Amino acid sequence: MFKKTALVAGIGLALSVTAQADYRWEVDAGYAAGSFDFETKNPKTIDDDTDTDIFSVGGTYFLENVDTSKGPLGEAAFLDHASHISLGFTDGEVDISGGDDEDGQTYSVDTRYVAEGPGWKLSGWLVDVGFERLEPGDREVDVWSLGIGKYVTPNTTLVLGYQNVNINNGGDADRWGADLEHFFAFSNGGLKARAHGGKTVVSGIDDPTTWGLGATWYLNNNWGIGADYDQKDRNGFETDEASFNVEWFVTENFAVDLSYKYIQPDDIDLQGGQKLETEYDQIGISALYRF
Repeated sequence: MFKKTALVAGIGLALSVTAQADYRWEVDAGYAAGSFDFETKNPKTIDDDTDTDIFSVGGTYFLENVDTSKGPLGEAAFLDHASHISLGFTDGEVDISGGDDEDGQTYSVDTRYVAEGPGWKLSGWLVDVGFERLEPGDREVDVWSLGIGKYVTPNTTLVLGYQNVNINNGGDADRWGADLEHFFAFSNGGLKARAHGGKTVVSGIDDPTTWGLGATWYLNNNWGIGADYDQKDRNGFETDEASFNVEWFVTENFAVDLSYKYIQPDDIDLQGGQKLETEYDQIGISALYRF
């Protein structure tokens, strides 16, 4: 992992001999390795794990040059109220112990338009539109999303969102939620705080709820340390998720990010007093380049 980080940083230094403050394009790539562990207790009859490998690439075009002088480089687009169009692709493989491996792909397009301009009555309002196609194995899942919100202050956004999830030959679900983000500026660096919550409406089952809190502490304009906690609850069955990351802008144009994610659902009660315990952890590395 450390060798990969050094290699990525070296490539960034080579690409960024001439640094520039503003940018119009952003490209990124990443890799994540995970392990899903599961075992039964009382008595212990199963103790196994499944490994995952995920590769991702993406690109973003900003409708206008993004000004990086307003705070940490990692928050440049947010602080500059930038409108953008993003494309993404992931390719993953699940290594099933004692069985055939499964692979899957994800394709996504996301856009955000922020109304800005002197005298605009809608200045500060924003619209998010997105589409995602997931193809795990031989299945297909389409996710359409729409968000409408506003820069309540120059450093605060509140967005109300809707998602429709459609599974081929498997019905659909509707999600409603809200996202709140605020950046606290310090004399050097700052703190980005975020919160979200929502409910999913699925026919025939109890509607799951989700909520989460997170923050990124920027030591200066180049270094950021982030932590997030999310919880999903369906009829008392909870899934806890914690994630951490460290972001380093090696130059104004090039950054690397190390991340870790841990997911733990509640134990599942089986027949005869037996319990099934599961957990998933994942470590990743990614890089982005701006121009």
